[in-house]
Amino acid sequence: MNNNYGLVYPSQDSYYNVDVFNSNFSKLADGIDIVKSAGSKSQIIVAAYNSKNPLKGYSDLVCSAGDCSDVFAQALEKAEEGGEILLLDGDFYLKKTFEINRSVTIKGLGKKVTRINKHIDMPVTERAIIHMSATDISLYDLGIYNNEDETGVHCVTVLRPGQTIDNCYFIMGSSQGSGLSQIYLSNKGGYVRISNCIFEKYNDLQYSIYIDNVWYGAIYGNCCINADNNESMPLKINLYSDKSRQGIGFGAQNAAVYLNGILKEG
Repeated sequence: MNNNYGLVYPSQDSYYNVDVFNSNFSKLADGIDIVKSAGSKSQIIVAAYNSKNPLKGYSDLVCSAGDCSDVFAQALEKAEEGGEILLLDGDFYLKKTFEINRSVTIKGLGKKVTRINKHIDMPVTERAIIHMSATDISLYDLGIYNNEDETGVHCVTVLRPGQTIDNCYFIMGSSQGSGLSQIYLSNKGGYVRISNCIFEKYNDLQYSIYIDNVWYGAIYGNCCINADNNESMPLKINLYSDKSRQGIGFGAQNAAVYLNGILKEG
């Protein structure tokens, strides 16, 4: 049996008492604050320093104009397993890899509206802007911009299966070498879906998607554009195993599929 959480309920015969009402209202407000500040939530709202969306006033966390790495880590810690981190409009800069080690959805307000940027001071020891190391992670409606060339990193690395990357925008800078890609699927293998994304790059030596080991799923509806002239380019995909070529559905895109660097399709 509960104790009514400290609230006082007037009887039907008593007159309305404003002091009782105010006390009850204060207890309710305190309870809301406790719920907001403690434990996990199904949705965490994170604002950028330059967010203009009215939701910024109700956000759980706000990034500064510098490094958002610690704020992103806090958001991930607060989010429930299977919950969502909503990134508002604006620019989020990272000096450290965003390590997503829980099954969550990271969602923006649009692939050119919510922009996750590699900070110019990201050290050479970092492996990617985003590293997906748990199963069942989804990235939606995000821009992931790797156009600061001083440090060579992947835009996104994927370690485990069950991932979805949809309606995202990737930029790779002009001096990034041929060993880097916008999405790198690491050597564990499993299911992945990459769809409706735009890959923008300067250097055609780069693979937009580099796939180790055996992966299956779908890579479709994507496109690649030349950053210098905005013209269409083939989406370059390199596979480690022919089993990946058999297990992944490719379609509705201008793609060149390689097996260990040898062109097989496109």
